[in-house]
Amino acid sequence: MEQQRSFSKLSSKLYPMAFGVLVLLMACTASSDVTVVTSTVIKNTVTASLTPSATPSTPALPPVSEVTSTASSPTPGAIPSHSNKLGVHLLLDDGRNAWPMDLWPLHLRYAQEAVGEWGYVTELIRLDDLDPTHWQPFLDLCAELDLKPILRLATTYDQEAGWWIAPQPDKDGTYQTVAARYASFVVALQWPTPKHYVIVGNEPNHGNEWSGRPDPAAYARFLIDVARALHVADPGARILNAGFDPYTPNTGSLTFVDGLYYMDEETFLDQMYAAYPDVFSHLDAWASHSYPMGPLTQGPWQQSYQVDLINDAVNPDHVEPPPGIHNRGVNGYEWELFKLSTYGVPPLPAMITETGWRHAESTDPATTDNGRTLPNAITVAQYLDLALYGNGDRYAELPDDGWTPWITDPRVVAVTPFALDGFPSEWGHTNWLALDSSGRILHTYAPFDLLATGSIRP
Repeated sequence: MEQQRSFSKLSSKLYPMAFGVLVLLMACTASSDVTVVTSTVIKNTVTASLTPSATPSTPALPPVSEVTSTASSPTPGAIPSHSNKLGVHLLLDDGRNAWPMDLWPLHLRYAQEAVGEWGYVTELIRLDDLDPTHWQPFLDLCAELDLKPILRLATTYDQEAGWWIAPQPDKDGTYQTVAARYASFVVALQWPTPKHYVIVGNEPNHGNEWSGRPDPAAYARFLIDVARALHVADPGARILNAGFDPYTPNTGSLTFVDGLYYMDEETFLDQMYAAYPDVFSHLDAWASHSYPMGPLTQGPWQQSYQVDLINDAVNPDHVEPPPGIHNRGVNGYEWELFKLSTYGVPPLPAMITETGWRHAESTDPATTDNGRTLPNAITVAQYLDLALYGNGDRYAELPDDGWTPWITDPRVVAVTPFALDGFPSEWGHTNWLALDSSGRILHTYAPFDLLATGSIRP
């Protein structure tokens, strides 16, 4: 079952893979030679009696308060400690679909309602859309609403191939040309904050994030060159790695059922370090995709350590973590910081730039972010509340331990759950806002309500 959990996470998180692939993944598990490195610690699941959320409809675009709810380069700079760690991942543009700019102000108002004054908002920006005049209005809205932006610098999505195109290296194997393009874009923006948070790439241990096959050495070189260019051009730049997917199996020399290659996070990090031992010294903070188990469905007390090596995959550099450190679950960043320490990397502040649960409700019944039985939005809001703040006997039927709450963990400086406002045809079960196909806000789900009001309204 642990193997199936890992592979179903891959099918649910990779896009644009359809969730019908889940059946193929299960067949792959049954037929493949699989090596599992695991020391799983999972509490028994506790099932709560929860009331499903209502789904009122609001035909016009209402004010936020009236919506009815259901929830060698320069030395890297220090990340300041902020009292507000809360944030949310936006999908104004997800790399393949984009909302019209006239919807941005309202969507950002909802983001601010949820995360509060100087909360974080993470947004993807494509390599083929590095236009400061297009993105300055986003930063102006952040300034107006007292939000701290985190920009995730993406490459370009190949609609026909179904993957993100790996950046083009220069003739000498470096990425200085593309790095200069990113730096010119970032430095041209007028930021609302003195610290300019920039993520370089996304989940490069996925084949569909790097032209079909992960390349740890190439990504390490790319990260170094982009970090150097940004640090030189912009003294306010604070550079984060691409978040990795800890649930991804290593497919070795063979492809997965989708015809692409994948690599487990540990092997990827080991090969980055082997190629460029100073690669992690260019970072100011660590970006983590600490998703809950299930995947994306279980309570924060359920965590485990596991690496899946399939086909002929091996990792001679594997290091077993100390007891109690998990790579899968809401504290997955703890394992990542441990792994970095084995390379001699000093502790980096952790920014959880993706995490979150999927809920059963959706405005689009055909949305593709499905594939399993999902908890209702009220349950998801309770899980989010627990992950952020702990229990303290507030939920008598749910566990009090098994995880470290993000808000009280001094290693964590930001949490931006995924996602506020994706296209409902693809992110209907993920969104905190219930949207129609035009981006109109119909109502909100319980996770949004939890942060916006401090309570979970039925």
